[in-house]
Amino acid sequence: MSTEYKLIIFYKYTPVTDVERFVVWQKKTCAELGLLGRILIAKEGINGTVEGAHEKIEEYERRMHALDMFGDFSDVWFKESPTNGTSFKKLKIKARTEIVATGLSDEEEFDPNQITGTHIEAEELKRWIENGEEFEIIDMRNDYEHAVGHFAGSVESGMKNFRDLPKIAALHENIKEKKVLTVCTYGVRCEKASGYLKQKGFKNIYQLHGGIGTYMKKYPGQDFLGSLYVFDDRITEQFTDAYQKIGVCVSCQSTSERFGNCAWSDCHKQLIICEKCAPHAKTIYCSHACETSHK
Repeated sequence: MSTEYKLIIFYKYTPVTDVERFVVWQKKTCAELGLLGRILIAKEGINGTVEGAHEKIEEYERRMHALDMFGDFSDVWFKESPTNGTSFKKLKIKARTEIVATGLSDEEEFDPNQITGTHIEAEELKRWIENGEEFEIIDMRNDYEHAVGHFAGSVESGMKNFRDLPKIAALHENIKEKKVLTVCTYGVRCEKASGYLKQKGFKNIYQLHGGIGTYMKKYPGQDFLGSLYVFDDRITEQFTDAYQKIGVCVSCQSTSERFGNCAWSDCHKQLIICEKCAPHAKTIYCSHACETSHK
């Protein structure tokens, strides 16, 4: 990957005083610096991924840390990810009701600064693994993200989309009394997911601070199988050339990391469809239900 470009992933749950004006500030700043990517802003905070020339990204980080007119962003953690400058084609900055859509009702909604799982650093998780600690890892990403790469021994949350969050507590009642670690790509989903499980009576909830990406940069090729799914044009991120692909084509079951979509346009869910099967993608569905609904 090129050192000329830099991609950063960041979020912070913090009260935003004027969402619309903050959107305008972000659009103006990113356009001035020539940055592309995606940023979501809500009253509860900010969640973004942007890419640009190395020095321009560093200037963006400096401006964000110095910003005080819309909220406290002085300690935003900007996580770097390898890029060649082509991860995004556009700049999208939007106001939302949430920085990650959860599907929680107004009565269930909460502030992750008040209730969330205990953060553990990558080094502590490594100690847990090496010392044989008894704990369960729940992968809080979508099922197709888990399919292309995940921690060894982790279990899927049961979510096809993070809006399914209200359904997951009932799916994991059997580990309610155990030590549970939630993981996601770079941390933002775990802030809400771990807090939600605490609200539902899970006794011993932790979350991996900085997410899978941070762990894999610290321990490339260890404990995590396959590739990390990312929401930009790279599709997947690898941390070592020696990694082993674990994704399986939904059509022919060959090993692959190529993604396509469910053939039913009302679904369009991400699926692993290998190069060989790609020409037949218009007849490949994520489920029998989608196939029969289409017909």
